[in-house]
Amino acid sequence: MLASPPGALYRARKFVRRHRPTVAGTTAAIVTILLAAAGAWWWSKRSLPVPGRTDWVQITNFADAVSQPALSPDGRMLTFIRGPSTFKGPGQVYVKMLPSGDPVQLTHDDLAKMSPIFSPDGSRIAYTVAKGLAWDTWIVPVRGGEPRPWLPNAAALVWFGKSRLLFSEVKDRALHMAIVTSGESRAGERDVYVPAHERAMAHRSYPSPDGKSILVVEMDASGAFGPCRLIPMEGAPVGRQVGPARGECTFAGWSPDSQWMYFSSSAGGVFHTWRQRFPDGLPEQITSGPTEEEGIAVAADGRSLLTAVGLRQSSVWVHDSHGDRQISLEGRAGQPRFTPDGKNLYYRVRTGTSSELWVADLDSNRSEPFLPGFPVGVAADLGAVWNAGYDISRDGRELVFFSPGRDGKLRLWVTPLRRRSAPRQIPGVEGEQPVFGPDGEIFFRKVEGTSGHLYSVRKDGTGLRSAAGLAVIDVYGASPDRKWILVAADPDGEVIVPSGGGAPIVTHVLPPNWLKWTGDGKHLFVSGENEENTKTYILPLSPGQVLPLSLLLAKGSPVELAKEPGVRIMPMGHVMPGPAADIYAFTRESVQRNLYRIPLR
Repeated sequence: MLASPPGALYRARKFVRRHRPTVAGTTAAIVTILLAAAGAWWWSKRSLPVPGRTDWVQITNFADAVSQPALSPDGRMLTFIRGPSTFKGPGQVYVKMLPSGDPVQLTHDDLAKMSPIFSPDGSRIAYTVAKGLAWDTWIVPVRGGEPRPWLPNAAALVWFGKSRLLFSEVKDRALHMAIVTSGESRAGERDVYVPAHERAMAHRSYPSPDGKSILVVEMDASGAFGPCRLIPMEGAPVGRQVGPARGECTFAGWSPDSQWMYFSSSAGGVFHTWRQRFPDGLPEQITSGPTEEEGIAVAADGRSLLTAVGLRQSSVWVHDSHGDRQISLEGRAGQPRFTPDGKNLYYRVRTGTSSELWVADLDSNRSEPFLPGFPVGVAADLGAVWNAGYDISRDGRELVFFSPGRDGKLRLWVTPLRRRSAPRQIPGVEGEQPVFGPDGEIFFRKVEGTSGHLYSVRKDGTGLRSAAGLAVIDVYGASPDRKWILVAADPDGEVIVPSGGGAPIVTHVLPPNWLKWTGDGKHLFVSGENEENTKTYILPLSPGQVLPLSLLLAKGSPVELAKEPGVRIMPMGHVMPGPAADIYAFTRESVQRNLYRIPLR
């Protein structure tokens, strides 16, 4: 049954109070009012026809991947990123005359990039560059020329009006990112939206054409994208979530008349394009199928949008005495971890907006779900290698993981690897990124107020204690003997914390590198988290040594690591060591994506 709008119900009740004597007439009048009001309400909220896939027009024809399209103000030019997107590696900025001009490469460097955008006069393209933990805006002329840094600590910059800017600014070293506005000289800068949590990040902003509202793409404290947020340009800074309620919203856009909002959302398990009538219409999906879309550029006439359409796959591989072999077969898999005896490999597989844990028998090469239907970690961190969301005990008998509940809270669970009993929730504890310490103790990240801290607890929920007086951003793992817990701390970077108490030790490894020990404790892997870091340094350790001398002496750069005696350099990042240095797991990702124009009817 179609529910009547509140205004119609109010008017019907008012009519009854004024005309009580004529009951029959009253009833007919009420029905007439309700039907008329419902019809008007339906007409104002009606959906537009969804475009058919056969109407899509291909704009680019690359064999690899492109993403994040943006149109010039006059609609005659298109810019985009070719190569890995959103800091997955050194993508390049391109420009193309529409409808059929040849793509022209404007950048030729090894910097990771995202969010290209035209200046108001169409003469320049601004884009974001990531170097370690720095997010800066660079600029390059459309007609060619040398790219140059423009605004430091300014990501996903956009213009609105003739000279005002919106961009994302890191507020502290923990990557608390807010939306700010300023002039091109950064004069008159003020905060527009600051997420409440110190680990939340407002990554991108999209001002409405009428200048009254902003759509914000943001990550929550767990590092997961949530729904997009609608905030006013002036006034209340919190706003509200819009678009599909369940799913990650990574890009957004507006119709030229500011009456439609558009979203790239993973609601339903795959990134597709959605729209919602401003301000309070219902979200509706306008693309579908086995492919996914990334980025939104709405044409100036509002009759079409451009987006990148393609497929993304990632697979887990193992290297051992037999060479390289693929373990996972389909979909998106990542974050592998070996059992201490090296006989099994665990990894996560994305399932819609969540992820499951799988296990592979390395002798038979057979894989199966380990906890079918039980979410492990959050889907957004599946591509990261620093923390898998789970850990395996030193004796190889148990596994600890964190899982988001329906209430959004993150809780810790322990389960036996032989699956003789069901997973057990650690009572009275909320947290994430757990790792086993000595004697079954579990270390994890716990948020208190606006900061994260390292805590430990026993499996039965007793013995909860603070394990370090540090502001902890992430928990990476533990040494093989479980005497040291590796964390990312603010402001020191990667730090190892003694599990039994004592002063932490700064590793001096430079981001975006990360550390992992082999199971036998004889080698340390220093490996890149991003594809731009394509080398892994395998450093030998003396008996009882936890870090090589170079890292203790603040020599954590690749140049210094390459000088370490006995070092082996592997031309590959994303490497997870196994029981010994000659056994390791890694992830391979493949993306094929091109730009399409999709009509909006």
